[in-house]
Amino acid sequence: MIVDDRLETVLRTVAAGPGALATQMRQLLDLLGRTPAKRWTERHMAALTRLDSLIQMLGEQSSASLIAASALRSPILVEHFAEAGPKVALAAMTAARLQDREWLQLIPDLPVQARGFLRHRRDLGPDVEGLLARLGITDFALPLPPGFEQQAEPESRIVPLPQIGTAAPTSDGTAIPAGEGIGAIIARIEAFRRAREPAAAGTGAALPSGQTRLPFADEVAAAQPAITAVDIALDAEGTVIAAGTGHAAALVGLRPFATDPDAPVTCDPATLGAARARLPVIGGKLELEGPGPLEGAWRIDAVPDFVPDTGHFLGWHARLRRPPVPPAADLAAASEDAARRSTDRLRQMLHELRTPINAIQGFAELIQQQLLGPTPHQYRSLAAGIASDAARMLAGFEDVERLAMLETAAPDADVRAGGETDLTALLTRLIDQLDPLLAPREVAFTHDLPDGPLPVAVPYEELERTLWRLLSLVASAAAPGERLALSLSVGAGPSGYAVRLILPLPTTLAARDDSASLLVTDSLASPGGMLGSGFALRLCTAEVRAAGGLMLREDGRVVVNLPLLTSARDAPSQRGIVGSHTG
Repeated sequence: MIVDDRLETVLRTVAAGPGALATQMRQLLDLLGRTPAKRWTERHMAALTRLDSLIQMLGEQSSASLIAASALRSPILVEHFAEAGPKVALAAMTAARLQDREWLQLIPDLPVQARGFLRHRRDLGPDVEGLLARLGITDFALPLPPGFEQQAEPESRIVPLPQIGTAAPTSDGTAIPAGEGIGAIIARIEAFRRAREPAAAGTGAALPSGQTRLPFADEVAAAQPAITAVDIALDAEGTVIAAGTGHAAALVGLRPFATDPDAPVTCDPATLGAARARLPVIGGKLELEGPGPLEGAWRIDAVPDFVPDTGHFLGWHARLRRPPVPPAADLAAASEDAARRSTDRLRQMLHELRTPINAIQGFAELIQQQLLGPTPHQYRSLAAGIASDAARMLAGFEDVERLAMLETAAPDADVRAGGETDLTALLTRLIDQLDPLLAPREVAFTHDLPDGPLPVAVPYEELERTLWRLLSLVASAAAPGERLALSLSVGAGPSGYAVRLILPLPTTLAARDDSASLLVTDSLASPGGMLGSGFALRLCTAEVRAAGGLMLREDGRVVVNLPLLTSARDAPSQRGIVGSHTG
C-alpha cells in the first residue's frame, strides 16, 4: 500500500442508523489500535473525537459492548476510554492488551475508578500489581491454583478440608503435602462442579460414577413472587431513605429524580419537572437498572410533604408500581406503528440518497451529450457508464421503497385496487418480447395458454411490471439450451375462482432447497437486478399478495395465484379454455 487512506475514508463516511454507526466504531477501534503512539497525527485525534460522538449516539451500553469485543493495544485509546462513563471505562480496562511497561506508564494517569477495575484482571505482572498496591488497589482477584487449566478429574471425590499443618488424603488414599492441600481441594471442587453441570436438570438425576452428591444440591429454590408495588420515602434532596420490608437494601440511597443518565435509576422529563417544582407526581415513568426482582420499568406516584406551620419542604411519600401489561391488540398496533416509522425513515434515507445520485447522473449526461463542449470519446464512454450505473441505483432505490411500502401495509389495505387485465394477452406479449433476447442462448418458454381471454382483478401496469420482473429473472438465470414449461389454468379457491400460473425455476435456482431463503434472502448477484435474485422474488411475492393473490414455491416451481374477474356461475371450465402451443 503506497498511501494508507483508510482512516480518511472512514472519517469521510456519514453513518446513518445503528448498524452503520456500530460498523464505523469497530473500524475506528481497529485502525487506531494498530497505530503506534509515535505515529499519531491530528487526524487520529479527530478520530478520537468521532469515537466520542459515536458513543453518544449509540449509548454507553452498546458502545461498551463494542469496546469489550475489541482488543485495545493502544495506550492512548485505553487512557481515553478510561475517562468516559463507568460502563465504557470498565469495557476498556477489560479489553486492554498492553505490555507491563505500558501499564506502568499508564496507570498513574488513570482515574481512580479505572484503576479499581484493574483488580479483576489476572494477567498483570508483579510490577504492575505492586504499583496498583502502592496506589491503594489491593483487593485483586484470587489466582487460579497451579495446573487448574489441566485439571480434569470427573471421577474425583470431594474430601474434607484438612487441618492446617496436616496432610490431606486423596481419593486413592495417598497424602497431599500440607502446603498444597487447600489448592488441590479448590481445584477438585471446581472439577466436580464442571462435571456435574451437564447432568440432567430434574431432581434425582444420576451423577457420573464415583462422584458424591452435595447436600441439598437437588432442592429446587422456591419461586419468588412478582413484586408489583413498593412504598418508599424520600428526603428533601430526593434520596430514598426508607422502603418497604425486604427491599430497603436495594432502594435506600437511590435518587429517582436525579438527572445523571448513568445513574441506576432514571425517570422521564415530565416526572423530573414535577419533582423539581415539588408538585405531586402521578403515573411517572421510572426505569430501574441492576440485577434482582426490582429491575425494569415502574410507575411512580409521589406526594410532597411540607411542614404545616412553616411550609418547609420535607420530601416525598411515594409508591412504585409495575405498569400494566398492554393487551395483545395494543402490542400489535405498537408493532405496526414501529414498522411504519421504520418505513418512513427508510424512505427519507432513500430520498437523501437520490439527491446526489441524480446530480451525478445529470452531470454525466451533460458530458456524454457534449452539452458542455466537445469531449473525447473515451470520456463520453465513461460518462455514459456512470449515467447507466446511476439509473440502475435509482431503480434499485425505487424497488426498495416499493417493497417497504407493500410489506408494512395493513393486510386488508387495498394497495393496488381496481383495474382489469387480460392475463392471456399480457403473457403472450411478454414472452414474445423475451424470445429475441433468449434466442442467442437457445433458451425458450414452452407454454399452455388459454385460447380466450382471462381477466384478472389487477391493474395492467402493476401486473405487467410484476410478471416482467418474474419472467426476466427466470429467463436470465436459465442455462443455455434450457426449456422452461409455463402453464396457466383456472380453478376454484376459498374466495372464488383464481388463475393459477405455474413457472418452473431454472436449474440454478431450483437447486436451492430452502424456499424461504429463495424468496427472502439475496444470494445470487447477477439476474435479479442491482439487489439480486432473492430481493426480486421477494418483491414479486409482496406485489402479488397486495393484489389479492398468492405467490409460493412448490418443489422446483413458482406458483402464482391471481383472482379471476368471473363469478362462480359464469366461470369457464379449464377444459374449455385451455389450449396448447409452443413459443
